[in-house]
Amino acid sequence: MQAFDEHGGGHILRGHESEWNPEKEGSRSPHLSEQQSSQLIDLVLERYERETGTRPTRVVVQKTSRYWLAERAGFVEALKPRTARYDLLALDGRQSHVRLITASKYPPLRGTRFCVGDLDVLYTTGFITSLNEFHGMHVPSPVRIADHIGQDTSRRQLLAELLTLAKLNWNSAGFAGKLPVTLRFAELVGDILKEIPADREPLPQFKFYI
Repeated sequence: MQAFDEHGGGHILRGHESEWNPEKEGSRSPHLSEQQSSQLIDLVLERYERETGTRPTRVVVQKTSRYWLAERAGFVEALKPRTARYDLLALDGRQSHVRLITASKYPPLRGTRFCVGDLDVLYTTGFITSLNEFHGMHVPSPVRIADHIGQDTSRRQLLAELLTLAKLNWNSAGFAGKLPVTLRFAELVGDILKEIPADREPLPQFKFYI
């Protein structure tokens, strides 16, 4: 698991162990219980408060599968007493069956948004008008905003934040990636954490994982 502060600093944490049986639970994507979700938020915020000496004014939780009711309840229960604003965001970055076809030979513009039912779909990659170029080898596919639980943050602001975060991969020369760097780096760091023995505490500084 990885947490980012408002300055872009990354903090590596290993959450509590849990077991997941896809056949029994009916989902290939692991989900947390209400207690596990609450414990996870407590772990992250305690580290943040210890490092910064203050509580966050806003917390954004991103994941790649929808929030189950127990997960949502656990996150909200832990967040409400410790921050004034929070957003729980679920992004589906898998190959989508939905595409836009333009009248020109170029793909849709980066930043294009459209809706399918209650789902928001966003092109985080695509044709870049300021450069008059498309930086990609394949037809771009959008990401779906499959879930959002929050109070004060508009959907427009969330989409703008995703576009910005998709450009912040300093380990790549690409203009932008499909997923926000928060999720992309978390995936890469997770692969490294699998190799660290359970009896060893992972180094918290992100610089050791670049």
